[in-house]
Amino acid sequence: MKCERISNPIVSAWRALITAAVMLALAAAAANAGTWAGKVTTGANGAKTVASPAKGFSESATLKLPELWRLGGDSEDEEEFFGVISDIDIDAAGNVYLLDSQLNQAKIYTKDGEFVRAIGREGEGPGEFRMPSAMFFTKDDKVAVMQTMPGKIVQLSKDGKPSGEHPIPKAPDGGFQLIQGGDARGGNIVIYMARQQFDQAAGKWSRSSFLTSIDATGKQLAEYSKKENVITMAAAEMNDASWDTFERRWEVAPDGKVYACNSYDNYEVTVYDKTGKVEKVITREYKHVPRTADEKDFMNRMFSHWAKMIPNCKVTINPMNKDIETIYVRDDGSLWALSSQGSRNLAAGTLGTFDVFNPEGQFVKQVTLQGQGNPLEDLYVFEKDRLYVVTSFLQAAMSAQGVQGLYDEAEEPEPMAVICYKLEGDVVAAR
Repeated sequence: MKCERISNPIVSAWRALITAAVMLALAAAAANAGTWAGKVTTGANGAKTVASPAKGFSESATLKLPELWRLGGDSEDEEEFFGVISDIDIDAAGNVYLLDSQLNQAKIYTKDGEFVRAIGREGEGPGEFRMPSAMFFTKDDKVAVMQTMPGKIVQLSKDGKPSGEHPIPKAPDGGFQLIQGGDARGGNIVIYMARQQFDQAAGKWSRSSFLTSIDATGKQLAEYSKKENVITMAAAEMNDASWDTFERRWEVAPDGKVYACNSYDNYEVTVYDKTGKVEKVITREYKHVPRTADEKDFMNRMFSHWAKMIPNCKVTINPMNKDIETIYVRDDGSLWALSSQGSRNLAAGTLGTFDVFNPEGQFVKQVTLQGQGNPLEDLYVFEKDRLYVVTSFLQAAMSAQGVQGLYDEAEEPEPMAVICYKLEGDVVAAR
């Protein structure tokens, strides 16, 4: 039986109204998304500067993250006892590796937080290390653990068997080297190294810190960022801004590019291609955040601990906080920056307010994440659709380094815990 299409004025009007409503909704969504009002300029070296205004072109979002599991804390399970977790990485199967720089081992858990095994141990023999700073997975699926000093990369199989050492660049003068961090992503192995030297004749102590990529033979392929610090013993001075730590302020992107915060008091992120050439500099209009009296006192006590090793060393504390505390480059290519504003004066139950930039470097919006965590005290690690929070990180790290007097000695420090949150919806990509 053949059916004929019947024309009905009421139905036609209803369809027209629905169509109009859909079009209005799409128009409203587009208006809400807005248009980026920044500016792109190109320098003589071909590098672009992507300058964004203070406000993103999309509406800000606040999202409460569901907790999937947590380890440590008040647990009496020996498999959940931690010293100082310095890095977290995830293998292809979704297993979670927690690198403990105090216990000198990596504990492995399933994606659901169930203990699998611990690998590595303290020592100088095969498969052994001390004070590891970070880890990554090699192309042949080994676990590469970076020892801080003397700098070396120890390789282990995933079941813990020693697999030799990954070569690293040698110091030109055969001097002392440290490895302060590293990562491998997008086929690019990047390590954060430092070389120290003392010129007795000139009475100068120098430290050169740099980000470099290496190949499987340890050959240095490119240098992304470099910082020189010199102390003249006759007039020794340590300024916390010039000696500011670079850890947590650089990232290797999914495509192997390197993002780095080279400035203390400028809101800017430099993006390098794999060869070390500056591709672009991402900036945002920003108002500096002054340090409180308590923050100045805390930093003064911390730097004074290190300065006392140098006779008559003067400590100078910057009156302003650094503009960007840390950055994360997500799998979708978006950049998440945690600023001095977004990490302070937070409401209870707030992990922080992140500035989200799209892969082009345009400031999209701010996203506030809710959960248990303190961005100035805890370690945050973004991995795919999850956020891992290591509580009491700073206090545990300072204590392990012998820094005393930073916290109230009468208060017992909270035992370290690892909290796994699910990232979903608006926090998975820069939408």
